[in-house]
Amino acid sequence: MTNTGNLKVIARSSALSLIQVDEVFGKLKEVEYELTKCTSYGDQHKEVSLMDNISADFFTRELDTAILNGTADIAVHSAKDLPFPLPEGLEIFAFTAASDKTDSLVSKDNLTIAQLPAGARIATSSPKRKAELLKMRSDLTIVSVRGTIGERIAQLDEGKFEALIVATCALQRLGLEDRISERLPFATHPLQGHLAIVGRKGDAARKKIFASLDDPKIQTKGIKAYYVPGTEIPSFVQKMSEAGIPQETPVDIVVNVAQPNQKEYLFTLADIRHTIVKANEPLLITVGDELAYANRPKKPLALATGTKTVWAEKRGDVDHRPVIKTVMVDDSRLTAAREQIVSVAKYDYVIFTSSYGAEYFFKIAGDAKIEWENTKVISVGSTTTNMLSSHGITPCYESATENAEGIIAWLKEQTAASANILLPRSSIGIEALPRMLAENGNNVTDLPIYDTVTNRQELPSDFTPYHEVLFSSPSGVKAFKEIAGDLPCNVPLTAKGETTLQSLKTL
Repeated sequence: MTNTGNLKVIARSSALSLIQVDEVFGKLKEVEYELTKCTSYGDQHKEVSLMDNISADFFTRELDTAILNGTADIAVHSAKDLPFPLPEGLEIFAFTAASDKTDSLVSKDNLTIAQLPAGARIATSSPKRKAELLKMRSDLTIVSVRGTIGERIAQLDEGKFEALIVATCALQRLGLEDRISERLPFATHPLQGHLAIVGRKGDAARKKIFASLDDPKIQTKGIKAYYVPGTEIPSFVQKMSEAGIPQETPVDIVVNVAQPNQKEYLFTLADIRHTIVKANEPLLITVGDELAYANRPKKPLALATGTKTVWAEKRGDVDHRPVIKTVMVDDSRLTAAREQIVSVAKYDYVIFTSSYGAEYFFKIAGDAKIEWENTKVISVGSTTTNMLSSHGITPCYESATENAEGIIAWLKEQTAASANILLPRSSIGIEALPRMLAENGNNVTDLPIYDTVTNRQELPSDFTPYHEVLFSSPSGVKAFKEIAGDLPCNVPLTAKGETTLQSLKTL
């Protein structure tokens, strides 16, 4: 037997809750435990409708308190009952893989939704289920119901209503599958079917007991659920990658969980490596091959805020609202810029960080003959390379990264130090690149040849139609905030690269 220090387990006293405890420890047969049955506030006050604005810990308050005061070590919950976020001092030790995530109809005479007569009373305790039912049949009457699953079915059989909505997994666990008249097609609570083990934060020894239930390396095929702060999505993606989860694995980001304005966004892990969501509460993120990724729109709508749409078009249909524009430097700086450009032969390298840098470089050069024989060209990204190619220039290296590190690493491989480098770019280009080049022992001429300025225009007042808002540069982030007053909340904000991501996090 595993020595768990007399593991003290607490759970609600309902039949379903006790079956869930058996389910958890049925997978941990070596673990001995003592079970305390608890009647929660929500169980005691069945007169309170769950359609009301109930407290987040309606079904967990007493269990949470028992863990915090040491009466219990862990609690086993239906994951969708968890308060959001957890009380201070608690943490989720494990989310089990989901069982059936659908809802089912239980009805008199085994009628389906389509067969129910107009005005038939359907009982549910969920505002979201109510909304979904009325989408299917606006002529139905939705009534509130409380009690255990057994008590609800008893009310149905007594004629208090004609049908009842129940989580399929609950009916399965209770051995009541024969009461299902049909599985319903609508989206359910993102945590439906999952069980959650909650314990004291920092209790590493007891958390380890449940690691086999939660380890993504073991359950790559199951759907796993996590609470993640919106600004920590890139770190979450990195952890998934380190755990061996493929980058093409589907991910569902859920905001406003279980609220009428709940919104879900389907991506792959690779899609969101530079994504954040501004939200007051942690997000629910589910990961797994079994997610209904086929339901994702083939061309989800993206709001593109950069000057060009090439990158955005790879991510969906585009609503282009460029918040910045570029203009050539004014006459006071133009002469100095032209002198550097026509003297390019004195440089070992010219680094073009954007297609605009290449475009304005050749506009300023005009008809002047430029000697490239001993000068090598580096570009950032394929769009920049294509612009250079249109002028007959083939870069010796194209950096795929949006930050300085890729170029620095390549130059180090070339043992390039004390090189003379020309950097023609925006007057507000990021400081990291010339600084890092200089720190590596190079002589850098940072040459502003165009300005990036705010392009004032109308931005949407409602971002709910968008699958994400795309930002191509730090200047775009700054300009968006200048125009809109702030970045939008509860919608994914995706940056083209690491530098722009940091701007999203800090501005």
